[in-house]
Amino acid sequence: MQLKSKLIIVLLFFFGNAMVLTAQEEKIHLTKEQLEALQKNEAAAVSWLEDLKTPGVKVEGDQMIFSEEALRLLNDKEYRESVFTGKEFTFEDVALSLNAKEIQKGYYQMLTIYPENKEEIVRYIYAYDNIFPTDEVLIAAFYTYGFFDPNITKLGGKKPEVYRPDLFEEYLRRAREIIAYIQYFRKEEDKGKS
Repeated sequence: MQLKSKLIIVLLFFFGNAMVLTAQEEKIHLTKEQLEALQKNEAAAVSWLEDLKTPGVKVEGDQMIFSEEALRLLNDKEYRESVFTGKEFTFEDVALSLNAKEIQKGYYQMLTIYPENKEEIVRYIYAYDNIFPTDEVLIAAFYTYGFFDPNITKLGGKKPEVYRPDLFEEYLRRAREIIAYIQYFRKEEDKGKS
């Protein structure tokens, strides 16, 4: 799918379907105000999409670079405890996160319950692939929430300390497996269009 088509889908997803355009329309006439609003919404959608694809923690050399969400998880204990409640995540948790447009959070929650619910989770994640690149968002979710999951890391100083590298690696393996399925489905969909 081309970038412009994805942006239109993102705009509709993010801002509602206030204006729906059909492929049958040859010319679209917009007022100056409508054009400005559309450009503003497009810029917001592009920014939202970039944030969605950006990992919360990046390691560059000997430095860790944190996104806004990662800093909130690192510095706000109350918020961190609201994200990681101490109980296992459920599909209800996932639905609440996705409905609140907390996509990365919902994707991470799906990673934690993946093996037992493999088919449902792969289908659920892939359903969003026409809106945004689900493979990139899934990896970003892993690198945002995996570093702050108390089952994996301890927070004591200025950066998280991974004390369960085995679990960290397992979640990364799960993410890669889901991504392999997504890439397979994309190829099959492309074959069907040919």
